[in-house]
Amino acid sequence: VNFLRVIEVCTLGILTGFLYYDVGNNSSYTGLSQRVGLYFFSTTLWTFTRMYPAVGFSHNWFSLSQVELKRRPSSLGPIVLGRLLVVLGLESLWPMVYVLVCYPFAGVFGSIKIVILVGLFLLLNNLCYISLGSVLGVYSKRVPQGMIASTIFSQTSLVAAGFYTTLPPALDWIRYISPFYWTFRGILKSCFKWNDTLECIKGSSEVGANQCFLEYHPAIDQYKERGLHVATYNDSSSDSISLEFVALVLLLTILNFLIYAKAWVTCKRFEKQPDPEDVQE
Repeated sequence: VNFLRVIEVCTLGILTGFLYYDVGNNSSYTGLSQRVGLYFFSTTLWTFTRMYPAVGFSHNWFSLSQVELKRRPSSLGPIVLGRLLVVLGLESLWPMVYVLVCYPFAGVFGSIKIVILVGLFLLLNNLCYISLGSVLGVYSKRVPQGMIASTIFSQTSLVAAGFYTTLPPALDWIRYISPFYWTFRGILKSCFKWNDTLECIKGSSEVGANQCFLEYHPAIDQYKERGLHVATYNDSSSDSISLEFVALVLLLTILNFLIYAKAWVTCKRFEKQPDPEDVQE
């Protein structure tokens, strides 16, 4: 573990925690918006932080691996698997460290279960975008091309998440291949429940004179229109996060399969090339 990396992640966690200091204890409408802002910022941070470096690293890794694949095609499995294990081992820790440092300052550390769930979603999001950067690095002939493609794909996935606007019906399918969408949706569903309440001027008789159910907040209605069903009464899907986890794991698997497929095709191309020694004879 790189000590400088520890300093980097902890510093980001402290700065974010102070930026959103104690928003978890603010039960007003403004407090809800600030908490959503914290979750959105956290997801965005673990979208771009490691994706762009992965483009260059993976491009160089694949260039070096081709030498070994040409010499020993049977090493395909160990090479690809070894890279995957290294990425999983080195990058899985940091989102959880960030959450454990940041969220106590922000006042959203009331439930350790929620903190762990948020950390796991950020972890999977981080791995998905590292894998996306790796795919673009492996498939691009030059690193700048991969960087440009990364920007296009990542920004498109952010727009598709439903935080900014509602997508046209013809483009609605994009959200389902966006790791950001599944991560942000999973975090919101983990942190907000239909029976949560907020301070309001005219409350409900069921919860108090100055308390309203979270479900009636305008932001929740906007999220529902954009496919983010959160804090909805009598809707079991608004409490279940299984689909979000499965979707992220599936996207992560597909992205890493694309890396394996590129290496496999390269191996087959090398096998079809004549041996230089045979050509000389």
